Amino acid sequence: MKLFKYILQNPLIRSVSATHITSTTSILRRTAMATPQFEILPSPIQGESDEKEYRVIKLKNNLVACLISDKAPIPKEEMEMEDSESESDNKLSESESDSEGSDSSSEAGETTSTPDQKMAAAALCIGVGSFSDPKEVPGMAHFLEHMVFMGSEKFPAENDFDSFIKKCGGTDNASTDMETTCYYFECLEKKLHEALDKFAQFFISPLMKKGAMTREREAIESEFQMALPSDPHRKEQLLLQLAKPESPVNAFGWGNLKTLRDDIDDDKLYEGVHAFRKRHYSAHRMTLAIQARLPLDTLQEYVVGCFSNVPNSHLDKDDFSAFKEGVFDTPEFSRIYYIKPLQQVIKLDLNWSLPSLKHMYKSKPMGYVSCLIGDEGKGSLLSYLKSKSWATSMQAGNEDSGSEHNSMYAIFNVSIVLTENGLKQIYSVIEAVFSYINMLRNVGPQRRIFDEQKLIADTTFRFAAELTPVDNVENLCEAMQFYPPEDYLAGSELFYEYDPKAITMVVDSLVPKKVNIMVTTKDLPDGLVFDKTEKWFKAEYTAIDIPKDLITQWETVKPYSELNIPPVNPYLSTNFSILPKSPKHPDYPQKIMDTPKVEMWYRKDEKFKLPMAYYHFYLINPSSVESAKSLALTEMFMNLLAFAIGEEVYPANMANIQHQFTCEEKGIVIKIGGFNEKIPNLIEVIAKYVKNLQNYINECMFQVVKETMLKSYFNKILKPSTLAKDTRLKLLIGHYFAPVDKYCELLDITYSDMQAFINKYIKNFYVKALVQGNVLPEVASDTIKTFVNTLNYDPLPQDQYPALVVAQIPLGEKCLKVESFNKRDTNSITANYYQVGPYSLKDSVMIDIIMFIIEEPLFDILRTKEQLGYHVYCALRDTYGVLGYSITVNSQANKFTTKHLDNRIEEFLKHTETIIEKSSGKEYEEMKQGLIETKEIVDSHLKEEVDRNWSEIINDEYMFDRSKQEIEEIKQVLHEDVKNWWNRHNYFGTKGNFRKISVQVVGHVPDDASKGEPAEPSFTKKVQLKILDLDNEIVEAKSPDYFVSEIDQFRSKLQSYPARLKK
Repeated sequence: MKLFKYILQNPLIRSVSATHITSTTSILRRTAMATPQFEILPSPIQGESDEKEYRVIKLKNNLVACLISDKAPIPKEEMEMEDSESESDNKLSESESDSEGSDSSSEAGETTSTPDQKMAAAALCIGVGSFSDPKEVPGMAHFLEHMVFMGSEKFPAENDFDSFIKKCGGTDNASTDMETTCYYFECLEKKLHEALDKFAQFFISPLMKKGAMTREREAIESEFQMALPSDPHRKEQLLLQLAKPESPVNAFGWGNLKTLRDDIDDDKLYEGVHAFRKRHYSAHRMTLAIQARLPLDTLQEYVVGCFSNVPNSHLDKDDFSAFKEGVFDTPEFSRIYYIKPLQQVIKLDLNWSLPSLKHMYKSKPMGYVSCLIGDEGKGSLLSYLKSKSWATSMQAGNEDSGSEHNSMYAIFNVSIVLTENGLKQIYSVIEAVFSYINMLRNVGPQRRIFDEQKLIADTTFRFAAELTPVDNVENLCEAMQFYPPEDYLAGSELFYEYDPKAITMVVDSLVPKKVNIMVTTKDLPDGLVFDKTEKWFKAEYTAIDIPKDLITQWETVKPYSELNIPPVNPYLSTNFSILPKSPKHPDYPQKIMDTPKVEMWYRKDEKFKLPMAYYHFYLINPSSVESAKSLALTEMFMNLLAFAIGEEVYPANMANIQHQFTCEEKGIVIKIGGFNEKIPNLIEVIAKYVKNLQNYINECMFQVVKETMLKSYFNKILKPSTLAKDTRLKLLIGHYFAPVDKYCELLDITYSDMQAFINKYIKNFYVKALVQGNVLPEVASDTIKTFVNTLNYDPLPQDQYPALVVAQIPLGEKCLKVESFNKRDTNSITANYYQVGPYSLKDSVMIDIIMFIIEEPLFDILRTKEQLGYHVYCALRDTYGVLGYSITVNSQANKFTTKHLDNRIEEFLKHTETIIEKSSGKEYEEMKQGLIETKEIVDSHLKEEVDRNWSEIINDEYMFDRSKQEIEEIKQVLHEDVKNWWNRHNYFGTKGNFRKISVQVVGHVPDDASKGEPAEPSFTKKVQLKILDLDNEIVEAKSPDYFVSEIDQFRSKLQSYPARLKK
């Protein structure tokens, strides 16, 4: 009753008339009584912008499902037509195709187009996760998550579901958390019923055969090996090891070959995983969310028909109540841990263990406290630390992941990225944190702060942008595990009630005596060594007690005068009116400003009808492509801008007006988006900082940003996947500068260099701008003019407009094999790139079709059957106007050589002609229609449309109707055309246009790095890409010049395609 009263009193929440609710509910109840297969539960509270319909039902087996009927339902006759197609062997006739197209609405005089498509999606969450692993089999829940995909009694083929979903243009995946396991998929709406039937069998009668078991644990191992180099994963595992040994928290949830093969007999694992499923995969612990543009009654029919036979064990979930009090009350927890990272990072983490606060979701006391400690505006803790040059960024609170917040505990975390100086003054940094906490304790809970947080949350929920269906159902099915039906949508978002006692409880829990301190650094204080190794991730660390005098000092520290709670936010929006429709509304952005200084594209939103807008700016300057040094200076400009402006613009970010600075190939990109009313105010501030950056920076700030950038470049160098991409682009593009190049140049850049660059950089620009959303053209134009006038720059001469040139790979094959920089990383990458030529619509759709055909068999053969690696994928590549495609396998050096991976990729491609041949006739037409329908998928929210249009603008293409043109081209492509095209572009065909380069990043087997040898190159010293000695492979090479031994020399001998110039 209290909740219902809140809804009526709060104008920000969408409500429905009581009469309508009563009549609908009574009808549903009569239906449920007549067919006692389910009962109706209350429907969730919705935001004002959410036009979907919801219905929550509980099946007779106690599985709870939330049905979501999207707006603009598919006409019933269309679905009936699709159903008849699936049961008939007849091909879709021209007349049927025409009638399908005629269902779409169109204005008089316009050409009738194919109706917009939208993906349907479903997700199922089970209330069990890694905390329920048997102590003797770590990783059991994760292993089971993999195994249920491997066929069912009704659909026994191992790849049946994956194959079906991919042919429907969809995706599927799953994840295991500490107390939940979530499965989800998306597919074309017309295939939803069939997909649900297959999906439900995961939970009714999965096969989980022994043969699949032995292969799939290899996938678990590959997944674990990919996670091994992750410092956050390593730190999380160490934290879990500090819990009480007998608790489910002190465990290893990933699983690997040691836990799933070496430490357990195959028969016992087989019996154990089946027993685990029967014990925990029970209908009464399952929550299902399903979304499509179908009537609720139809979705209800699907769910009842497919999921009513999911068994219910009637067994209670595992009882963790014995650990709800003090699971981290151990001598090991409240200590200082120094952890040696693999990447170049210095970070301080302060962790406190609180009781679980899941039941306090209506007041969200941790949310209140984290907003204050994590504030980045004036008077904030971060502002103070930045003024001392001790820190660059910080976060506070709880990510609500299973390892941080669950039924037993909640971790409150303060995470601070430190500078070298901050590390030297680490105890002073910690003192500053406690100074801020003591300030919060002194001022007590503030109703004004809560009301502001509540208003922001209410407004965000009221005008929430639409999520894609698959993201929506994934989030929802997990929320259904924790909240009552009324709060499925709003429970995690809204501040319902002010609870000062709960806020005080959280603040009072953040005391020095109970803090766990983790310092991630490679540099230890004098007298300490990394003398311990974590069992699973092998993280090196050491631990010491927190000195008692420091505890006393932190307890009694007074609030610093520089620290304050945030003032009233000036960026809070008050005008949420939606602009009226225009009599003539263009389908695509129109250029409404075109001068030597700026071109501006504009489109008013009339589809999503939210008080939102997006302003994008591209500040084009040739400095970005002149040299690695000039590009590093450009990125330094961008990072100094972000660092200097952070304090002033943070309130806008809190008020849901976001900004982002990035560096593209031709200059700096500035993106602003959110509630439209106050965006011009933020743009004025950003323009002022861009123009006058010299006035806002100093040498101390420069050194902090330089240090941060060097670490960022260095860490990118260490990632094999990033190294593979950058190496490929460096081979292809003359003015492409990889992180290793920028890192070496940045080492020598001085503050004087930066000052000189700023003065030069801001003199000349050519600005591209895009404005879309709830904004009038004159308002948009005035804002852009203000931005341009504030910058007061000279136009960029036409001959200085930067252009990137792509090299043509020679006919045949080449290979470049480089060594991974991180000697502790076993991960290898083989990325085979096949170049086609300059962009043409026909070649683009031809690659699309072939990738669509081979995607699933590629995954099934190389990943599932051969177990070459966890990540196996193919992709179309458009490299600055030059087309190609790639096949990539991520494996481990101790399992397979990169040469073997290359051979297996080529062996697969050898049979691709057979795969294409088999996909003829009806199957080809269905596949082609599936690809067309994926390209007809409508945007879920305005940002998707903006991002697509922006891509066309910054790439100088301006093909805003690209999808429509591609669809028309696909319709013309015959099966014979695909075969002929493939024959010309692969090694096993005529090789008429076969151009391949295999980029291979070779990982390190554990014995490669001798004891005591550095894991990676020395930070602060110049590094160089190491091309491997290939003497032992040259004999087997496919041609004398098969291997590339020097990148610049190789590229200098190649011809280049014409540059893609500004249109």
